[in-house]
Amino acid sequence: MMKEAYKLVIEYLKCNGAVVTESANKAVVQLTEQLDRKFMNRPFYWHYRDALNQSGDPMHLIVQETPGQLKANDLLSIHYDHHIFQSILVSAQQENQFYTAFEKSETPCMLYPWITIQLTASFTPPGLADIRINSRISLITGIKYITSNLSSDTLSLSEKRPNGSILQPNRLPFATAISILYNGIENEVINQTKDVQAVQVCFKHISAGLIYLRSFE
Repeated sequence: MMKEAYKLVIEYLKCNGAVVTESANKAVVQLTEQLDRKFMNRPFYWHYRDALNQSGDPMHLIVQETPGQLKANDLLSIHYDHHIFQSILVSAQQENQFYTAFEKSETPCMLYPWITIQLTASFTPPGLADIRINSRISLITGIKYITSNLSSDTLSLSEKRPNGSILQPNRLPFATAISILYNGIENEVINQTKDVQAVQVCFKHISAGLIYLRSFE
């Protein structure tokens, strides 16, 4: 859970303009003024700057994947248990969507659980076209499908559960499935940009759901 929360927070910060330098299990983040005002609880500092009509100096901080005692040049270090991390996580979750849907059926049927994620990968510096990713993973078998751009999913889904349908319980834990799928998405983006010089990738327009299909593979 902490790993997925860390990734979501990092992607949220990137997509809101922060400069993020990642290394093993942590990232150094240069916040934007907007992010600093929103999360760092420095109202008097920004009120003073506004009163003088001066630009401020947004903070740097370290985001850790797991709690620890990391110190680096007195930068603030936050992790899953830190209140600022939790505030950023809540905003990231609110800006994304999670839904439950069912494959349409006119007759009673067995339905199997899948996790699905759709997102757009954009790049800094600009120049590469955005890549739209559609993906899903079976919570029964672990098989996954990842497509991009013009490829589209032709599933016929509805918010309403078919009458008489039986929902099968998942065998694969949600956290494990999401981690596998997220890694698959990262590999898909890497494969499509492997001939391009180093760029920073930002995942945005994210939606995810628990869907029930008539097939488990």
